[in-house]
Amino acid sequence: MGRRIRAAVLAALTIGIAAGCGDGAETPSAGGAASASPSTTPVAPGPPWYDDVAPATAATKVGPTGTSCELPITFDLPAKWKAKPVVFNPDFAELIQVGGSTMSCEIDAKPAGNIGFMRVWVVDRGAVIGARKGLEEFVAKYGKLTDVQYRDTKAGPLIATEVTFMEESELTGETKRGRALVVATRFGTMLLTLSGTDTEEFEAMFPAFQLAKQTVSVTR
Repeated sequence: MGRRIRAAVLAALTIGIAAGCGDGAETPSAGGAASASPSTTPVAPGPPWYDDVAPATAATKVGPTGTSCELPITFDLPAKWKAKPVVFNPDFAELIQVGGSTMSCEIDAKPAGNIGFMRVWVVDRGAVIGARKGLEEFVAKYGKLTDVQYRDTKAGPLIATEVTFMEESELTGETKRGRALVVATRFGTMLLTLSGTDTEEFEAMFPAFQLAKQTVSVTR
């Protein structure tokens, strides 16, 4: 099943209750201490990291109790982005489970004028294998990827690992840029992805990803 077809099916699945939230601060998964500082990474303007892109203006939050998706993490979203929880259905497991991670929330950019999604995933074995390993397993199963690069970074106050890559479309054979970010909390290891229909859409949506990354915190 093509990934764009899968995206259409996923839109029909995104109703229900997402993962619960709770009080706490970041703690390590296996494989790393949360109190350590990630290595210093020079600012990299333009692709593949786009560090020079300013974050979008915050309009709402996702994650806290009472929001569309209740999650172990919270972060800001720009105006009109629409968050919906994803309910696990074993009949569609292949659509919402990738490399040991399960989709918990889908955030649609179409109401804001772009074609693409940010998605929040629970790394099911994160506490056992560590956040970085969980991200690597996700990437290994995500699709036909090239130019895969990892780096240590920060997401809000949390230690994070992120990856940039080019993904080959199963429908057109063309490549497009994507991004994923993983953080570990005492309530679970969480992964955030950004993907558009093509690289142009990805770049148009990237300020929203920058906003999410800079405002990530543990849900109180």
